[in-house]
Parts: sequence; structure tokens; C-alpha cells
Amino acid sequence: MYIELVKYPDVFLRKVSKDVLFPLDDKTERLTKFMLKAMYQHHGIGLAAVQVGYNLRIFVMDCSRGGDRAEVFINPEILQKSDETLCDNEGCLSAPGKTGEVRRHLRIILKYQNQDGKEHKKTFYNLEARCIQHEMDHLDGKLCIDYEKGNYSRERHKSQTMVESDFRIKSDS
Repeated sequence: MYIELVKYPDVFLRKVSKDVLFPLDDKTERLTKFMLKAMYQHHGIGLAAVQVGYNLRIFVMDCSRGGDRAEVFINPEILQKSDETLCDNEGCLSAPGKTGEVRRHLRIILKYQNQDGKEHKKTFYNLEARCIQHEMDHLDGKLCIDYEKGNYSRERHKSQTMVESDFRIKSDS
């Protein structure tokens, strides 16, 4: 089964995601498995719930070469960012063919919950730190293509140019 992603210019990608309540219900448990399947199917290293049509503060990530270290992050919050940053070109599964130069912190400390509701606090570096910041942007309604010369500005891709797609109607039913 091919999993369709919400794609730019859908306005749903601009919504700020809502916190997830614990304990997780069956629907949310299934959503995390669905998100992992979609991430691997589209050859990504991260995917936010908003990209599959759910307005929840969840993302999945696997930056390993073997694709065997999947993690689920629920209600994530960046607690600390390094002073050191790196500007690099980023793509996005929800904006195929488009890229943005994005300045990201090289190290972050993230607080999050796992599927059991257990809280974790962990330091991430380099590619994992970049991926997390990218997915956190999704949870806040931002896209990597909104960055101009490394700095965030929605002027380049104004939300007024976005449209509502039929996809969300399918995912809500």
C-alpha cells in the first residue's frame, strides 16, 4: 500500500500541532507505526505527524545507515541549543523537488516522551540534531523552504499561496 503524504502547498502543513495526551489511544499507537512505514517507504530520515495528515506533536526519525534505529518522539521540546551552527541545503518529503538553505544548531538537548509516556532528555549531534530541528519546524507549521540564506522568513513562500487539498479529507474519515 502506497502512503500518500501531505504536500506543499497544502495549508495543513502550516498548522501548529497539538500536544498528545497519555496514555496513548489505539488510534495514536497505530499512527506511530503508520508514520514509520511512511518514512521508510519515502526514503526519509524523519517524518512529522502533520505530514501524514494528523495535527499532533509526534515525529519519527531514523538517521542510521541501515534504517534499523527508528525512534518515536512525542511532545518534544528543545531545551538547549549549541552556539555552533551550520548552514546546509535541506529537502523535505512534503516539498519534493524544493530545497532551502537552513542554519541549524550542531547540538541540541531534547526533552520528549516515548510511546509509554516515559519522559526522556537526550543530547543529539550533527545529522540527528538537524533532523530533529527540521521535524520540530513541521510541528510549528514551518517548512525548510521558508528559510532564505539560512534564516527563517515565510515571505518567500507566503501562506496565502497555499491551498487546501483533498488528502486531509481522506485521512480524517
